[in-house]
Amino acid sequence: MQLMQLANFLLHNLLQSRISFITIFHCWQQNKSGQTLQLAQQIHNSPQLIFHQFVHLNQWKWEHLEQRFLDHQQPTLAIYVDLQCERASLYDFNFYNFFAPFNISVDADVSYVKQQVLDNTGDIIYALYDVYSNGKHIGGQLNITGDYELFCNTTSCQLNRYLSSLHLRTKYRQREQLRDVILRVATVVTARPLNWPREVLLNYLSQDNETHIDVIARFGFQITILLKDLLQCDMNFTFTDRWSSSDVIGGSVGAVVNQMADIASAPALATEGRLRYLSAITETGYFRSVCLFRTPRNAGIRGDVFLQPFSSLVWYSFAAVLLLIGLLLYLIFYLECMRMQPRWRLNAVPSLLTTCLISFGAACSQSSALIPRSTGGRLTYFVLFLISFIMYNYYTSVVVSSLLSSPVKSQIKTMQQLAESSLEVGLEPITFTKSYLNYSSRPEIHLFKKRKVETQSKNTELWLPVEKGILRVRDRPGYVFVFDASSGYAYVERYYTQQEICDLNEILFRPELVVYTQLHQNSSYKELIRLKLLRVLETGVYRKHRNRWARTKLHCYSQNFVITVGMEYVAPLFFMLICGYILVLLLLLLELAWQRYVRRPR
Repeated sequence: MQLMQLANFLLHNLLQSRISFITIFHCWQQNKSGQTLQLAQQIHNSPQLIFHQFVHLNQWKWEHLEQRFLDHQQPTLAIYVDLQCERASLYDFNFYNFFAPFNISVDADVSYVKQQVLDNTGDIIYALYDVYSNGKHIGGQLNITGDYELFCNTTSCQLNRYLSSLHLRTKYRQREQLRDVILRVATVVTARPLNWPREVLLNYLSQDNETHIDVIARFGFQITILLKDLLQCDMNFTFTDRWSSSDVIGGSVGAVVNQMADIASAPALATEGRLRYLSAITETGYFRSVCLFRTPRNAGIRGDVFLQPFSSLVWYSFAAVLLLIGLLLYLIFYLECMRMQPRWRLNAVPSLLTTCLISFGAACSQSSALIPRSTGGRLTYFVLFLISFIMYNYYTSVVVSSLLSSPVKSQIKTMQQLAESSLEVGLEPITFTKSYLNYSSRPEIHLFKKRKVETQSKNTELWLPVEKGILRVRDRPGYVFVFDASSGYAYVERYYTQQEICDLNEILFRPELVVYTQLHQNSSYKELIRLKLLRVLETGVYRKHRNRWARTKLHCYSQNFVITVGMEYVAPLFFMLICGYILVLLLLLLELAWQRYVRRPR
């Protein structure tokens, strides 16, 4: 055997495949194989270090192959077996008949090699054939395709010729069609009985109407049908009513974990426990659970809206300016009465309270019957009214826009505040919500469960169907309903007016989560399916289906209706007016009492 040519051939393939570990089973003469391979590696001037191990077949037992050489932590390993040895027992070897019963996976890098020795020089031509199977266990057949020929001598290997157009395509481009297999698909159906006929269930999952029912399962099924068309394979659907009973047991997830199914049609959450057995391929959807309620009628007085246009510093500065101008006006009126001619001056000097009232009235766009006669006094008036004009217009525009831009919203913004509130709560009876209430580590969820769920353990209307819960939110402001947004938003859009939608308050029940298409970690279809799903994503087909099935936001068009200002905003004004009248009445009574005290006979 020409060991130098063989060594060059092995090194060439290892470098092309980027494999650094090889085990060679041989029956060559002792103490020569290692020297030959090292010499060939030095001649080839390889930049990559090759770790190699030689095993002589005369000293080997086949039953220890897996334990000693295949049970390792290296991701890739090359194995060479000399089939011409006596211990190999394969003199009449037929490659196809030998490997056809085995499952050479679609992502395997296997080459069948034929050698032709040139008599005149001793050089060798190696013909390489690409070998793979789409999955023997699901109907796949062994595929052998001619790739190229290598001419190897004692120094190096060179390309001789191509045997096909395989070199023009990548590995997965060559193997992208799975026409001879039937993929096993675990399919989730939660809104229909599983004892329905198979054709009826498939027709239900394939329909595009009533997109608010069984949203995630049906959306995943639609994506799976696209995958079926891209792979050009058949699929055998098995139906289940849940994703899993626990984290990795039961349901569609359990079927993939146990390798009873190749893929699950419905995307699932990538939890820590599942990722020990499964690989998340691509993002296929979102899971969003929300608490929805209309603003309660007793949402509280909102007097802060009248103070929001300016900061505290601006308010204090404006008050100081008005007070200063009031003092200046008092000084001006005093000087005019003392220094000006009698026909120009006022009959009496206004009090300091009167000039301050004039200054405050100007800030409220009110005129005054008292006007200074001097040029300096009128200039002070002009500055006062100019400042008041600018401040007043800015203030009124901000207040009006704040009151009419959108309806009043509740101050309850978090789960902690919701748990501490007095609002009544209802929940959609889905597995995710019940599990999250029991296993969440968030303290606000524990408080919510204790105050809102456990206290209603005997309430038969705590768990409501999503449609009934959405209608109750509409009819009873202050009632909170917890549901899956993908299914509940459709009922909101169906039954609510635009004004009622704008009146809604929303709190995330749990952080928004992404669901993934997942395959078993040892699945040979991971990379192929990932490439196909990325193709669906980049062409916009995924977005088209997602916009049809997934609703993640409610749209409020406040321009379509007139927003009425409620008592929660007007009540502070009425309260100030009443307080003012009460204060005036008290002052009047105090003045009358003082006048009576002064005039009493002594």
